[in-house]
Amino acid sequence: MAQLSDLQIAVNNLSAKRPRYDKLWRYYDGEVPLVYTSERLREVFSGLDARFTENWCAVVVDSVLDRMELRTPHVSDDSAMSQQLAALWEETGLVDDEYTIHEDVSVTGESFVIAWLDDDGTAQAYHNDARLCHAEYDSDNPRQLRFAAKWWNTDTGLVRLTLYYPDRLEYYVSKREYKVGEEPSAKAFEPWGDEPVVENPYGQIPVFHFRSNRRKVKSQLANAWPVQDMVNKTLADMMVAAEFGAFPQRYVISMAGVKGLKAAPNSIWDLVAGEDGMQPTTAGQFQAMPLSNYLEAINKLTADIGIITRTPRHYFFVQGGDPSGEALIAMEAPLNKKVDRLEATLIPTWRDLAAFLLALEGSAARQQDIVAEYLPGATVQPRTDAEILKLLVEAGMPLDNALRDRGWTADDLAELDRDREAERLRERSYADAVLSAAQRDFDGGNA
Repeated sequence: MAQLSDLQIAVNNLSAKRPRYDKLWRYYDGEVPLVYTSERLREVFSGLDARFTENWCAVVVDSVLDRMELRTPHVSDDSAMSQQLAALWEETGLVDDEYTIHEDVSVTGESFVIAWLDDDGTAQAYHNDARLCHAEYDSDNPRQLRFAAKWWNTDTGLVRLTLYYPDRLEYYVSKREYKVGEEPSAKAFEPWGDEPVVENPYGQIPVFHFRSNRRKVKSQLANAWPVQDMVNKTLADMMVAAEFGAFPQRYVISMAGVKGLKAAPNSIWDLVAGEDGMQPTTAGQFQAMPLSNYLEAINKLTADIGIITRTPRHYFFVQGGDPSGEALIAMEAPLNKKVDRLEATLIPTWRDLAAFLLALEGSAARQQDIVAEYLPGATVQPRTDAEILKLLVEAGMPLDNALRDRGWTADDLAELDRDREAERLRERSYADAVLSAAQRDFDGGNA
C-alpha cells in the first residue's frame, strides 16, 4: 500500500472533520432536526409546522466557559518582557479571542491559533475555526507536531491550502472553483504562487493546537447529544399531545345529529331521546390527557445529561432556596475538577504561543519561563471564603500562602506588601504625632 503524502493526509482529515464538527455546533446552537425512532413516525409528523427544543447542550458548554478566564501571560522575573507580552496580547486581539478559543475547544474538542508577521513586520495571531485546520503529530513522539494544515475558500471560489513545517511553508490552490462545503480531493490541488515553498526562519510550526485531551480530541457534548435528541423528541410528543388531547372533549350519540348543538356560555343542549330499539341518546366527556408523564420523562433525561457531563443539578432545575457556600462547593466539585483538567491541558499551548509571539518581536523567552494561569473557577460566597481564609491563618498557614492558593499572583502579593508598609508608615506617623502633641502639652503644664 502506497504511503500517503502529507497533502493527502491533510485533505483527508479536513474533509472528515467538517460534518462531525458541523453537527456539534448545531447541537450547541440548538438547531438540530427532530429525531424519530422509526421511519413511519417521520412520515406521520412530516407536516408538523412548529419546532420545539430544549437546548441543554448549550448549558453543558456554557457552564464550562463561565469558569474559564485566562490571566494575561507574563514572563517570570522579567517585568520588561512581561509588559511587551501584555502589549502583544492586546495588539494581536488574543485577549478577545480567548473566549472563542475556549468555546471552540468545548464544542469540537480542539481549536487553532496561527501566528506570523504581516507585510509590515507586525506580529499577528488569529483564532482559526477547527473545521479549517488540522494538526498531524509524529507517530514516534505523539507530543511532537510534525506538520499542520489550513484550507479555506477564497472570494473567487478557489480553495487555498497551506502546509506548515518547522523549516518551511507550502502553498497550494485548487484547480477549479468549489462551493463552501464541497470537499476537493488531494489531486485537485496544485502549487500556488511564484514561491509555492517559503522558508520558516523560526524553526517552529506557527500553528498552535489547543485540544481538550491529548489521547483523543473530545467534545464536551460527545455523550450528551444523543440524550438531547431524546429530550427534543419527548418535548415534541408532549406538544402534540397538548394540541389534541390536553383539554376535555365532549361527545354526543344521537339519531337527531348535533348540528344544533353549540358549546357556549349559558347554552343548554336539548337532546332528542332515541327511538325504541335504537341506540339511546348519550352525552359524555373524554378526560384530558395528562402531560405529567412527559414532564417526568423530560426531567429524567435532563438529569441524565447533567450526570453524564458532570454538570451540577442546579444548572437544570430550580433549587428550593439559596445553597450555602459549602453546598455549592460540594455540588460543583465534579464540574470544577473537569474545568481544572481542561485548563491544565491548555496551559502548555498558551505558553508556547506566548513565547512564539515574543520571538516574532525579536525577544527570546523560554517556554518554561512563561507563566500562564487561569483565575479560580469555583463558586464560593465571599463570606464563606473569608471565613475559610481566617480559619487557615488561625491554624498557622501564612497569609501569603493562603492567598496564593486562591489565585493571587506575585504582583498581587507584592502590592499587598506595599500596602502593608504604607499602613505601617501611617500608623507610625500617627503615633509620632500623638506623642509630640502629648509632649507639648506636658511641657506647657497642660498634661
